[in-house]
Amino acid sequence: MCVYLISPIELWQTTKRDDMNVLFHVDSRSGQGFVLNPTTEEVITPLVKQYIKSYRDLPVSLYQMNNKFRDELRAKSGILRGREFMMKDAYSFHESQEDLQAYYDIVTETYFRIFRTLGLGDQTVLTFASGGDFSKYSHEFQTVCPIGEDTIYRCGKCNVAVNKEIIGEQQTCPSCDSPELIEQRGVEVGNIFQLGNRFTTAFDLTFRDRDGREQHPVMGCYGIGPSRTMGTIVELSHDERGIKWPKSVAPFDAHMVVLGKEKELLDRADDYYHQLQGKGQDVVIDDRDNVSNGEKLATADLLGVPTRIVVSKRLGSQNVEVKDRHEENAQIVSFNDYLNR
Repeated sequence: MCVYLISPIELWQTTKRDDMNVLFHVDSRSGQGFVLNPTTEEVITPLVKQYIKSYRDLPVSLYQMNNKFRDELRAKSGILRGREFMMKDAYSFHESQEDLQAYYDIVTETYFRIFRTLGLGDQTVLTFASGGDFSKYSHEFQTVCPIGEDTIYRCGKCNVAVNKEIIGEQQTCPSCDSPELIEQRGVEVGNIFQLGNRFTTAFDLTFRDRDGREQHPVMGCYGIGPSRTMGTIVELSHDERGIKWPKSVAPFDAHMVVLGKEKELLDRADDYYHQLQGKGQDVVIDDRDNVSNGEKLATADLLGVPTRIVVSKRLGSQNVEVKDRHEENAQIVSFNDYLNR
């Protein structure tokens, strides 16, 4: 699903969050006030209210992938902190705190699987942070990175961390109580909150429980920043020549570089391209005729696609040069061998 980028100011007045300092306010010509959404509890909750009537309608979870807007005073570091950013946010509604906790634990493990798939698993730790108005703690997924804005204290025993903002009240690991906390820098690539019934109460979202009584569902919210996560991957996987994409998230499987302008060479590269596509490989081909061979090779390193395939007259009519972006040395192999491999 996709929720609107903009919402009426009345929704934010209902939850008394219309004075948040990160809100972008927009007024229509008729005088109607709107907000560019920095998050969407105020939109999701009244939407779900139309469909939840009974405990039989619960639990329910909805998610979206959409742009968000926050009036950051310190917008910097490209896509790591911007005023407009991509966010995957999800919201769940439950009849009990126990049911919410069970789902919360599932999302926690699911997020770790996602970050492992993205190649960030070893560097990403569950971090206790302030729960604000909602609960004692929220949980962040912090990826340890030298340029990270956040200071975290990572437990040397169980690999859980504490955000610096709560370290004053939490001198030991909140998971295993170990005092061995190691200071590190981190980038927040995801977060999860238990919201209680603050928003369902504000919008008078109720359901009839098993005893026939009207109750307010409890909510959880769960976010991953794809754009910030992409920036974090690049910060942790690059060299002086450019990006080194992990295969799991690379924009292409292979980058084919054609060194030459001869029709026979271009036709052969085009044939190789279609054969690879037929094998399910997503390939970008650089057959530009207005740049030097050196520039083509430098562009391949800069873009960082996992495999570079060079097609050139000097290699003969059957061979290609194959190089893994994460390795220094290239290999000359027959194209058919590479295709079969």
